[in-house]
Amino acid sequence: MKRFVDAGGYNSQIDEVVDNALDKRQFAELTTPGSANTEYWIEHGAGTVAIGFIVISQDKPAITYRSTVTPWDNDKIYLMTDTADVAVKIMVF
Repeated sequence: MKRFVDAGGYNSQIDEVVDNALDKRQFAELTTPGSANTEYWIEHGAGTVAIGFIVISQDKPAITYRSTVTPWDNDKIYLMTDTADVAVKIMVF
């Protein structure tokens, strides 16, 4: 059995960033485009540019990454996945 150890105190500024990110998180479930490495977007509605995303689950091996074609904005993030037709659940924060 693996036990987690408290990492100790964090910098208060980092705590604030993490807390704000978690307060504004949003989950999206979608299937990626039918062609690999094709840009797609997720609307997050946070009102500010998102700082990141985490793939929570997927139904096949794939790498999802930030697109360099379109910059993120206050409403959407733009991603690509190296495999076609992947059912993913993504947390945007």
